[in-house]
Amino acid sequence: MTPVSKNRTAVAFVESPLQFLSALESHEPNEDLLIRARASAKGMTSFLDAFDPAWLPKNVSLERDGAKPGVLRKSAFDRIYLGDACSGQVHKALALAYLERRMPEIVILDDGLATYSTIEILTAKRGPLVRPRQKLKASRTIMAAHVADRLRGQATVGRLRWHTALPVAKPLRKAFLKSGGEITRHRFEHLQTLPTGGSHPRDNPVIGSSLAADGLIAEKDYRAWVDSIVDAHGSITYYPHRREADEFLADLARDERVRIKHVGLPIELRLINLPPDSTIRSLPSTAAVSLAVLNPDVTIDVTEVPAKWWTGAAPDSLRKTLNSQSVKADDDT
Repeated sequence: MTPVSKNRTAVAFVESPLQFLSALESHEPNEDLLIRARASAKGMTSFLDAFDPAWLPKNVSLERDGAKPGVLRKSAFDRIYLGDACSGQVHKALALAYLERRMPEIVILDDGLATYSTIEILTAKRGPLVRPRQKLKASRTIMAAHVADRLRGQATVGRLRWHTALPVAKPLRKAFLKSGGEITRHRFEHLQTLPTGGSHPRDNPVIGSSLAADGLIAEKDYRAWVDSIVDAHGSITYYPHRREADEFLADLARDERVRIKHVGLPIELRLINLPPDSTIRSLPSTAAVSLAVLNPDVTIDVTEVPAKWWTGAAPDSLRKTLNSQSVKADDDT
């Protein structure tokens, strides 16, 4: 009798809806995947409540407990998916569980445009895994540097991979591949099978941005940008970012031409399969890039952030990175 082959086992640590969707896209049919979602993260509880468990692929289970060292100690996973490679909770789990053990294969998932910074750090010879503008205590910096070095070591032995739907500039791709990392691609194949509906082009969808909410651009300039779209098109459907303040949205909703649509689910799930004559308007954002992948025949109108909008809280490197992002797929040749 031929023995039955055992499925590989994997765990994914995710802290945002996009990271969650990226984990689903990374999952392989012969893999038993446990998704550990950090429900306490901003916007995650409403997303998890709105997400139908029936949409999970076969062999995928979900827990709302986030990254914990005990999970990694109890099971010898073949693969670990990291949604936020700069997360302190993830760093602690990895550092404690693999202090004296060999790590399994590590797969970096998309975490918005911040993913580029993560990959740049991992291709550098040294430096801690920290988010742009993030300042850590000394103890956390040491742990972040330790995890970064471990992941760089994984790359040198062919055990670090980035699975992405984002455009990847040639210099970044070459640097990551030279470090020993591998890049694999997806186009949200699983997401496109889900019955989550869509939107009609007359809705004039506008993607809300976190830039004003995070204090990176002036709120008055951001509001003027939204108002200019309303004035030009008569009415819009505004999809808020999960970090936008209730006060800002309540004020915006006073304009009867603005329909605020709190979707619970990520906008990628709500604006999938739009008609080809649709136009989605946005500032530079991961959602704009994702929707371009999902809807190649839809116009994605991205407004570059003018220099005068910036508050000074964002470093020049972040400003350039945001404004340089293209919604078109890159050339992998």
